Amino acid sequence: MPGICRLQLVWASAAVIAGLASAAACAHAQGQPWRHGVIEPKSDAGFQVMAVRGGFAAKQGLKLELPYFQNDVIALRALLAGELESYEGGAATAIIAAARNADVKIIGCHWQTVVHSVFARAEFKGPQDLKGATMAISAPNATPDMIGKAYLAQNDVPASEVKFASLGNDPERYKALLGGIALATVISIEFLPIGKTDGIKLVARGSEVMPKYLRLCAVTTGKLLDARREDAVRFLAAQMQGYNYALANREEELRITREIAGIKAGDPRPEFMFAEAARADTGIDPRMPIPMDKLEWLQQQLVKAGNLSQPFDVSRVVNGDIRAQALARAGLPR
Repeated sequence: MPGICRLQLVWASAAVIAGLASAAACAHAQGQPWRHGVIEPKSDAGFQVMAVRGGFAAKQGLKLELPYFQNDVIALRALLAGELESYEGGAATAIIAAARNADVKIIGCHWQTVVHSVFARAEFKGPQDLKGATMAISAPNATPDMIGKAYLAQNDVPASEVKFASLGNDPERYKALLGGIALATVISIEFLPIGKTDGIKLVARGSEVMPKYLRLCAVTTGKLLDARREDAVRFLAAQMQGYNYALANREEELRITREIAGIKAGDPRPEFMFAEAARADTGIDPRMPIPMDKLEWLQQQLVKAGNLSQPFDVSRVVNGDIRAQALARAGLPR
């Protein structure tokens, strides 16, 4: 799988009357694609691309491209550099950026609870074993980094006494455990089914370490919303419809996931992650709500951890108007 992969589908009008208006929308989209950064494909990849694969972006008259990134910190940089129109990632990255006066806006959050969790090798007996040992994480302030350091803090293990190794994506960090490079790491809960046979064990679910941590939100900029508001509504409506369709069509989502992520038929991870996504309160909500209480809670955790020097008005990082319009267009209940 290449590091950057763009998937796109352009809608062509057919009806004589309705086609005139829709063809104009399509022509506009062809001139200005919407580039939405997503995390490198894993065992839930079908959900990521269903807005395109299911034809929902096309029906909205939007040319949607999905470049892949190792983590949301890199995607944020691409957004601020004008290389993306939006990206999906943890809310913490956006909050930290907004606190530093970056122009970022959360417009919807689809996965309601973090799935990144703490795993360790079989010889790991408890948190204190991490003193002087290596924990594999991702980029600073990315979700794996947040979960790992929160786990250490909750177990009174000073971060200064732990060696941190930034090892890119989840598969690379999993291999670091297998190869003895790291004693513990933070990776997606999807590795639980295969870890049991590899001598890798789950230490703590991320949803237990940081229970109100939103896994994935769609983030854009205020400047872009001013310039391309209608496209933003189309994009979010397509995403909502894609998530809703994926949840209702399990076998199709699993097939697309295996195809994109290169996961073989006997590997149980796609089925495991679909079950996680289908959880009523902690999985994917196609309506993409923006729970302010969770954002406020997350900000408090970031202040405690020293990622933020002081709290600020987190409503600055939210735009709920786009979501309200997208909900109506997607035909989903509020």
